Amino acid sequence: VGFWDLYLNPYYWTIKVRETLYRKGFLKTCSPRWFTVSVGNLSVGGTGKTPVVFHLAKHFLQRGKRVAILLRGYKRKSKGPLVVSDGRDIYLSVEEAGDEAYFYARLLKVPVVVAERRCEGLNLLKDFDIDLLLLDDAFQHLAIKRHYDVVLLTPKDLKEKLLPFGRLREPLEVLKGRGDYCLFTKTDNPLRELENLCTSYGKKYGYLTLKGFRLLNHRLEGLPLETLKGKELVAVSALGDNEGFKKQLLELSKKYRFEVKKFLLFRDHYDYRGFVPPKGFPIITTFKDFFKLRNLGVGNDIFILEREFELPENLLEELERKVP
Repeated sequence: VGFWDLYLNPYYWTIKVRETLYRKGFLKTCSPRWFTVSVGNLSVGGTGKTPVVFHLAKHFLQRGKRVAILLRGYKRKSKGPLVVSDGRDIYLSVEEAGDEAYFYARLLKVPVVVAERRCEGLNLLKDFDIDLLLLDDAFQHLAIKRHYDVVLLTPKDLKEKLLPFGRLREPLEVLKGRGDYCLFTKTDNPLRELENLCTSYGKKYGYLTLKGFRLLNHRLEGLPLETLKGKELVAVSALGDNEGFKKQLLELSKKYRFEVKKFLLFRDHYDYRGFVPPKGFPIITTFKDFFKLRNLGVGNDIFILEREFELPENLLEELERKVP
């Protein structure tokens, strides 16, 4: 970010004042009583926060830890702090919970709470037995304290400007004083400039690696990708990075010899109100979108393409040492 683009931007001074007020104690904060890890980013849009939270939760669940997730529940059709799931039962619909919260509740079977004010959400978690609390998209949410901050960075962040002239929520320089770990996403190549930046600020770093893909049917049963051979499909998604989903599908279509006749791409967290499922072709979509689409008469002719990621070893090893 250029000098004049940054220091003459009123938004920059707004976030600086806000950060100072929290740091000096003029704005109230709350402290979770469990070990708390925030997963966030610096830019608007899809950087991979949902799969990172999902895989962190999965990793620690496999190690016998009790995990809970607290998030805003962006674009949900409800207000205030609400329990989405207690780890056994799900109390809200996907529309009431928000697509990400419902995704976590359905696939991870952990307590999930949504709250615009994260501190209010803490009150709903007080009766749960928790070892690790994961905060989804909370890097800028300074009201709630955390023990560890994972910050997702992409190649585009290096060239972006600060809001409202670009997509950066905060300038890269905030990493000097905040954040513990730089997690690079959306890249197949080493990001030397970002590596050097994070190292200069004393931050460890690593890469989110795409391991492969998993195909599921409407009953959430796994299928071989070869199932798609010879099929003509319509792709439907409402992600922060629809183009990434489109690119991956086109690559898979060449490998497994199927055809995507049409891409129906919507803005992130789209509610599909008024959406009419295409006739004559099966749909291929993502988990986040599947839970919304299944209520719209899509039927059983639908496939879910799920990406499987691998978190950096140095991140997992450090958190394993810290989580009680």
